[in-house]
Amino acid sequence: MERVEEYLEIIYDIQRSKRRLVKTGEIAKKLKVKPASVTEMLAKLQKEGYVDYQPYKGVTLTKKGEEIAKKIKEYHLIFEKFLVEFVGLSKEVAHEISCKIEHVANDDAIRKICYFISQNCDLCEECEFNASSLERVDSGRFKVLAAPSYLETLGIKVGGKIEVEGGEVLIDGERLKLSDEIKRKVIVIRDQ
Repeated sequence: MERVEEYLEIIYDIQRSKRRLVKTGEIAKKLKVKPASVTEMLAKLQKEGYVDYQPYKGVTLTKKGEEIAKKIKEYHLIFEKFLVEFVGLSKEVAHEISCKIEHVANDDAIRKICYFISQNCDLCEECEFNASSLERVDSGRFKVLAAPSYLETLGIKVGGKIEVEGGEVLIDGERLKLSDEIKRKVIVIRDQ
């Protein structure tokens, strides 16, 4: 499926930027393969309903193909943003890694990464995540969405509930004073 997704993503990018049918030669150049290999794959993609392919003219994505391509692009951008802003990788390295993991990710992995990046993210038109790091919240009750596993020994675990009061974390009535560095790694949402 990874190869199929690569083709769909390339067609999507070219189709969006050029606003015309995508030529097999353009795809071959991007993928560094022979045009004959592209023609063979486009025939398969058409058979599966991902593209409309017209020999000697070009190819466009069908609605089905476009949905997959958009999802892969979104995954890529989310991973890249996370790797640059939260892991501290260079844009080039993050891009290279994102190109690989975008094809094996699932919605659950993306959702969990979105918890981290939702605080300052502008990738999606609408974001369903209104999470924040523990460092940025005021007093109240919160559900933990993401946290390093080593914090479980303190009672801070994914899915657990915590209370924040005066900058300190309360767990079962016990006060914990956490450093700002640790608080940045704990992502919470207000408990309704």
